[in-house]
Amino acid sequence: MDDAQLQMIRQVAEPVLSEAAAELVELSWFRQGRQVVIRLLVDKVGGVTIQDCARLNQRVGEALETADYLAEPYTLEVSSPGLDRPLRTQRDFERALGEPIDVELTVSLRGTSRLRGTLLAVQPEAVVLMTEAGNVTIPLMQVRSAVKTIEL
Repeated sequence: MDDAQLQMIRQVAEPVLSEAAAELVELSWFRQGRQVVIRLLVDKVGGVTIQDCARLNQRVGEALETADYLAEPYTLEVSSPGLDRPLRTQRDFERALGEPIDVELTVSLRGTSRLRGTLLAVQPEAVVLMTEAGNVTIPLMQVRSAVKTIEL
């Protein structure tokens, strides 16, 4: 599977997801034996249920079959990125506004390279985190990893 095929899958899946008030967080694929597994991680406000995943799997699968882009056998998987999912893009951070997150930095800030707090704001080049020690503005270039956490 090449980038052009992944782009076609994205073009077919995104309108179906949008209609269900969901968005595509990540699209990936891998080989499993003789077939390809296409994995869509989806999210929506309030989270994604198992029923949502099943319904979206059916709808996206039907749309892919109608589009007839894929010549080789495939399995479609639709799932949620989970509660403790990594935050990679600005949109990921925007979805986590008001939520507790853990951040690992590439450099030490205020004497530590790990911060935990509530995500207050997402700016074009930084995020603002409310920690026990006060609010901290973290340049996105200094974020090694960030994860939405279940509890503070």
